[in-house]
Amino acid sequence: MKKITSKQFDEMFDRGDDISEFIDNKKLSKNDLLKLVEKTKKDKIVLEITKELKSKLEKKAKLIGLQTQDLIKFLLAKEVGMI
Repeated sequence: MKKITSKQFDEMFDRGDDISEFIDNKKLSKNDLLKLVEKTKKDKIVLEITKELKSKLEKKAKLIGLQTQDLIKFLLAKEVGMI
């Protein structure tokens, strides 16, 4: 994991740069990870999924105490290496 100053980190974060290489995911809680995902620049997408997948996502989200949309954002961010 690369090291930078907190000022450099904040500047990169504020610009919307990819900061994932500077984060030690092992030390972050689920809430910390969600906050990171939420604070990044946003754009909307439309995603069509099966009813079965939607149902499974809703059940999983409820089980861990998240809204379904937050779970989807978290899972996508994790899959592409943002967290």
